[in-house]
Amino acid sequence: MISTFDITNLDKLLQDFYTVVRIRISIFDDDFNLVTEYPKDAPIFCRNIRSTKDGLKACHDCDKSACLRAKKLRKPHIYTCHAGITEAITPIQIGGGVLGYAILAQMLPAEGYEEAVKNACALAEKYGVPRAKSLTAVSGISKRTTAEIQSAVHILDAISSYVYISNLAQWRNDDISSNIEAYIKANLGEKLNSDVVCQRFNCSRSSLYQLSLKTFGMGIMKYILFCRIERAKELLLAGETISRTAEECGFTEYNYFCKMFKKSTGCSPSEFRNKNQ
Repeated sequence: MISTFDITNLDKLLQDFYTVVRIRISIFDDDFNLVTEYPKDAPIFCRNIRSTKDGLKACHDCDKSACLRAKKLRKPHIYTCHAGITEAITPIQIGGGVLGYAILAQMLPAEGYEEAVKNACALAEKYGVPRAKSLTAVSGISKRTTAEIQSAVHILDAISSYVYISNLAQWRNDDISSNIEAYIKANLGEKLNSDVVCQRFNCSRSSLYQLSLKTFGMGIMKYILFCRIERAKELLLAGETISRTAEECGFTEYNYFCKMFKKSTGCSPSEFRNKNQ
């Protein structure tokens, strides 16, 4: 699936975010390519590393790995990059598809700050950046407490939802993946498997699997189950009976539905409804 972005208005949003939070933010597309960021220039510490061939490659690989983790986890997470810098990422998603990724970039923890600086400078030295040069440059990295980082991540997650809701990012209309997604969600109560989808869209099982993996972060059968469970949650919270919910979501056996629901959510359908009402 191919995502497109309204970069002009997205830049305005990122600038507003930075004005309030004072942490650099980057947006990547669904193919892990940088779309835009603010501020436009990375801190000197990072630019020094990226000025080397190995350092630049390591940065690109690190960003891609973070995106892949976010696609798998489907929620924000904080991590330490290859150069010892703290960052956070959240997927920009709709339904089961991931449009792109928002990254809070270049932070150092206030707790244990001196040790974090020492570690970052040592890692930069592996790319040929002199330690003295890194010690001077590291002052340009945002210093934040754990609580501040966690709060910023919550705002980042809200921003990612706003990006889609405001049409700052969307699927390209002529893409087959969006049609597959719509077809699956419109037919959850019917017989759905890879053969049915392949026949409907005239594609091979291998190409469907690769497309589903790239678009939804999982194989087509797992995605169908994901959509069914998400729909089941909606029906249960709307007051539908468990047996009727199972039927409307394409499960022919009540016990199998309950088993798969618990496996996916960690609780039974009745427990889920009781906890969320």
